[in-house]
Parts: sequence; C-alpha cells; structure tokens
Amino acid sequence: MITRRKKIILIQLIIFLVASFLLYNTYRDKKENTKEVSKTETETNPNTNSFTDIEYSGFDLNGNRYILEAAKADFKVETPEAINMKGVVANFYLKDDTVLRIISNEGFYNNITLDMEFRENVKATYLTNTLLSDQLTYSNSNGRLLASGNVRGESIEKGKIFADNAEYNLTNKTLDFSMFDNKQVNIKLKN
Repeated sequence: MITRRKKIILIQLIIFLVASFLLYNTYRDKKENTKEVSKTETETNPNTNSFTDIEYSGFDLNGNRYILEAAKADFKVETPEAINMKGVVANFYLKDDTVLRIISNEGFYNNITLDMEFRENVKATYLTNTLLSDQLTYSNSNGRLLASGNVRGESIEKGKIFADNAEYNLTNKTLDFSMFDNKQVNIKLKN
C-alpha cells in the first residue's frame, strides 16, 4: 500500500511541477513580449476641419447636375467655403444625357461659387474622348473647363492631340486647344 501511495504522490508532484512550469512560461512570455508603447500624437490644427469619404452634389449655373466625391477633405474654419480635397472624382450629368467624368489626385471646391479645380494626374472622359492634364479648372460662372499643363487628348474616332491648354465650353460643347509662345498644337488624325 505504501508503494501505491508513493506512486500517487509522485504522479501528483509531477502534475504539479508541469502545471507550475506551464503557468510560469505562459506569464513569463507575456512579460517579455510586452513592449513599451510609444505615444504618437497626431498634429491637429484647431483652425482646420477634416473629413473622409465626402460627397457634394448639386446643379451648376447651366442646369447640369454634378456629384463631387473625395476620399479626404479639409477646410479652414475662417474660410469654410474653400475645401481642399484628395482622391477626387467628379461626374457632370449634362442636359443631353451624357456624362463628363473627371478624376484627380487632388482638388479644390468652393461650395459658394461652385468652382472646382482638379490637380495632379487629371483624367477627364466624355463619351469616347479622354483628356489628360496636370490641372483642370471648372469655372461655374463661365460654364467652362480649362485644362492646362501637359494636355493630351485622345478620341477613338478622331485621333490624338497634344497642347499646353484646352478649353471646353459646356454650353456650346466646343473644345479649343492652344499653345504657349509660337508653338503649334500637335494633332494626329485618324483616317
């Protein structure tokens, strides 16, 4: 009987030691893996308001509906009408049931005058036409889009064009190209 009792005590002692070892290793690892959390402070400006995933919509002075979306936007408290944006997509739904779509990395929107500016990697598509530029400005009061800086256009039916400036009149639906200095507009027409 003594040997049986010794065996039970020995088994209990082994179980106790294994359990103690496991508990010690479990909590010891947590203490070692605990790192000092560095406190990062985000610079916030009390004079600026920021938003994400915003959408503005309305009608321009020519009666065309538009939807302006941005991944991020901010404005200064003293000028809430001047909104700076990043990741911009604008859709103009024109009266003739066509859509003008403009995409850019950055932009500006004045929610009083409804003027818009698109900057960096600007891409405008209208029907089968594509226009790329460094900057595109939409003047609501004039009903015009002015693309400037490295303007490249492509039409599936008509060909390619390279210019310094391109101006699109939303009312007349005319597109004018111009160059700085005495350079000529480069047009490659399809046959």
